[in-house]
Amino acid sequence: MKLLVASLLVALAAARPQTYEEQPTVQYEPQSQAGPQYRTLEEAGILRMDSSIEEDGSFVYGFETTDPIQQDVAGQLKQIGEEYGTVMQGSYSFVTPEGQEVTITWTADENGFQATGDAIPVDANSARAAETSYVDSAGEYVE
Repeated sequence: MKLLVASLLVALAAARPQTYEEQPTVQYEPQSQAGPQYRTLEEAGILRMDSSIEEDGSFVYGFETTDPIQQDVAGQLKQIGEEYGTVMQGSYSFVTPEGQEVTITWTADENGFQATGDAIPVDANSARAAETSYVDSAGEYVE
């Protein structure tokens, strides 16, 4: 048994690579100490940036850039059943490379995230089903 273990150790030592290959090292280059690239929001292309938080937990924020991109959001705490959660609503818009303005309006609440806008494709079958069915006040699905 000792002979077998010794033979395996010799075979293992003989099988290992005999040359040392140095691994390339990564050089860390500190960032320039020149300071920020932009000194003002306007230089960075930010035309408007505002936000506020109220004592009741509600908030609003928004921004607009020279691209032009625009976003506005409002949110507030809401009791949903026995829990409290944050519900939000907002919109954003941008211009495509083809020059088309796209605006999306959205809501995030106890019913999930729902976005609307001309740029969001709608399946004709699900749109017809949504028109002819609903959930009643008891939470029952009605067709």
